[in-house]
Amino acid sequence: MPDRDEWGRDPSVQGMRKVFKAMETAQQELLERLDIQPYDLRIRRWRGKALALFERAWGIANQLGIAMDTATASAVYCSLLARIMGAEGIEVPEGLVPAGEEAARLIKEVFA
Repeated sequence: MPDRDEWGRDPSVQGMRKVFKAMETAQQELLERLDIQPYDLRIRRWRGKALALFERAWGIANQLGIAMDTATASAVYCSLLARIMGAEGIEVPEGLVPAGEEAARLIKEVFA
């Protein structure tokens, strides 16, 4: 059977898949560290809010010339998710989601 995933051979698609996988892995680790079960009904709402802010961060990254590689993207997304969870009463210990310099800059710009 021929390979029907023509998109999957595109390097930019492969790169985005890696970014999304890193974000998913980081999110899973965050939820585990906070002892939040994956079937918690609040997660969907938190993820929706985090995604909206993440899309804004991606646009800001483009404007500032910051590359959204897998490490930066996952740090930005998880930091945003943690902030949203914190705003809704979840105790998120300081430093639980480490963000590099570029990720921290983007997060600051999102909330400016």
